[in-house]
Amino acid sequence: MSRAVPAFRNICFVGHTGAGKTSLVDALAFAAGAVERRGSVADGTSVIDTEPEAQEKGHTLQLGLVHAEHGACTWNWIDTPGNPDFEAEARCGMFAADLVVGVVSAQGGVNTALVRLMELAAELDRPRALIVTHVDSEHADFETLVLELREAIGEVCVPVLLPEGERGRLSGVHRTYLDRTTEWRKRMLDRVVDGVDDEALIEHYLESDDLTEEELKSCLPVSISANCLIPVLVANPVDGVGIPEVLDFLRRAGPTPNHHRHFVAGDGPVDPDPDAALLGVVFAVRADPHVGRVCLARILSGTLSAHEPVGPVGAGTAEKVGGLFAPVGGKRRHPLDTAVAGAIVAFTKVEGLGIGQTFTRDGGAGPEVEFPELPEPMVSLALQPKSRADEQKIAQALHKLEAEDPALKVHVDSLTHELVVTGASELHLGLVEARLGRRFHVGVTTRAPRIAYRETITRPAEATYRHKKQSGGRGQFGECSLRLRPAPEGAGIVFVDKVVGGSIPRNLIPAVERGVRELADQGVLTHSRVVDVEVEVFDGKFHAVDSDEASFRTAAAHAFRQAFEAAGPALLEPIVHLDVHVPTDCAGAVFSDLTSQRRGHVLSQESEGRGDWTHIQAEVPLSRLATYARDLKSQTAGQGHYRLTPRGYAPMPAPEQKRVVAEEGRTHAQEA
Repeated sequence: MSRAVPAFRNICFVGHTGAGKTSLVDALAFAAGAVERRGSVADGTSVIDTEPEAQEKGHTLQLGLVHAEHGACTWNWIDTPGNPDFEAEARCGMFAADLVVGVVSAQGGVNTALVRLMELAAELDRPRALIVTHVDSEHADFETLVLELREAIGEVCVPVLLPEGERGRLSGVHRTYLDRTTEWRKRMLDRVVDGVDDEALIEHYLESDDLTEEELKSCLPVSISANCLIPVLVANPVDGVGIPEVLDFLRRAGPTPNHHRHFVAGDGPVDPDPDAALLGVVFAVRADPHVGRVCLARILSGTLSAHEPVGPVGAGTAEKVGGLFAPVGGKRRHPLDTAVAGAIVAFTKVEGLGIGQTFTRDGGAGPEVEFPELPEPMVSLALQPKSRADEQKIAQALHKLEAEDPALKVHVDSLTHELVVTGASELHLGLVEARLGRRFHVGVTTRAPRIAYRETITRPAEATYRHKKQSGGRGQFGECSLRLRPAPEGAGIVFVDKVVGGSIPRNLIPAVERGVRELADQGVLTHSRVVDVEVEVFDGKFHAVDSDEASFRTAAAHAFRQAFEAAGPALLEPIVHLDVHVPTDCAGAVFSDLTSQRRGHVLSQESEGRGDWTHIQAEVPLSRLATYARDLKSQTAGQGHYRLTPRGYAPMPAPEQKRVVAEEGRTHAQEA
């Protein structure tokens, strides 16, 4: 039977790559008895990083979950990737948690990745804490690091554990509350009292300038939940120094589902009542080769029993849960009969639920829970199966990968007819390709997606074409005259019938239109669709015996091509609105790159926050952004991020058009 709601400690660990998040979770899991031996990232035995790709790179690449029962608490530790390319996984993990813990290396110091994640946690209204690792490194300075944290994140950051030992050596840690020689004790108590709404306690503190152990114990979770205190802890996950003290602090002071009701649905927060109607949210999906689809979910209210039907809220349809369990990292599972409000669990066999979806019992009515907005993937590749066997398997394989990866989108481009995958970065898409091969044995070749240009004309022109073919028996004959004019933007192809006197029979006019539209869809210069052209058929000739629909369709296509080539053809290129957020000291390089190398037009440049970030808005040709994710990362040391929004089409400069037509036209001619 699941424990009461206050016993849950749902904690998500975030931070930059190499800070020690996964090692910390391994150490906590070992200390809590969830595993028999402490895992290690270095030797590939981590309880979290069980995927071959993660073990090969030595970094977490997917959200992982470890469950434990220890110290009269039910623990759920969520480990997230530190690479900014996988920020979507971190956001999903933060959503499911009641406390977000930023892990920072004393050796590497505070960086913008950590600050950004802490700001995201605040935007999600999640209580926060910090754990400092690598304090035993030669250049580590705990006091200086704390001051940097207070400068970057806020003065609510106060140490609640202090390191012991000489510089470069961590021999132990002790509680700030028990050390009356440090100034941090008074600052910590001040912050604790700031978060409580108890006049008697506040008055007692003002008189005594102190809190009892019991008062501190009751106030800490409340103050942390109110974000009046971001406790700073210290530990060395590799040798375990400080881990028991961290575990004890999180047991005593970690916010529970009842301390801060941060899940919002309908008109207000969700009450974590085990006896209320079932309401839960899926925050991650995994594909297991043995049990199939696995949903990781947070139960917000009510009680979920194993094997009962659940479905998307309001759908009216449901699927029976195949199995209910608590993950213990990797493929280890602890089976459950029930899960009450506040629990984080996994269940199988429910195909109709995806990341971010709210579910109820039987798919009945209920409020939709607000799920955080995830970063829009920006880097695309076109995939081509290597063999016929790969072609038959690729759709299902990509569907499964897309279901479990919040930063992956798969679609067939309606304009270029390519199978396109879009992800967070080239690294991310490389992992997708590796998983296709390892999990599903699907081989693919990749290339940059074709740009969906448009073709149009700049002046009127006309042409006549006669299609005549005689090879014995009935022949083919059709002649039509077309006049082309530029049409208003967005008009597409406007077909006008101005034939008089029966030069083309009425029943063959539709064939002329089909011939025109087929070639317009195919393109004249490149693979690009022709748009914003008025096509007028005004004359022609026919033969009583040899004329048919095929003849006039062919004649119309040739006449359209000839008139189009004489009408000042122009290539239109897609333009996107680019929102770029970069450190201010990198803004000059980014601005120059957009204007001088990418033919971009900068619309605005504004400072953000305290001036250490700059927001640049620009309009840029899509063709110039194929490598932008990689280039921006290089320009900003991996700190910049951006978003693209389609803006429309614009005429391409003449030199650029000449180059594109030469390249695309050759391919077009070969495939025609």
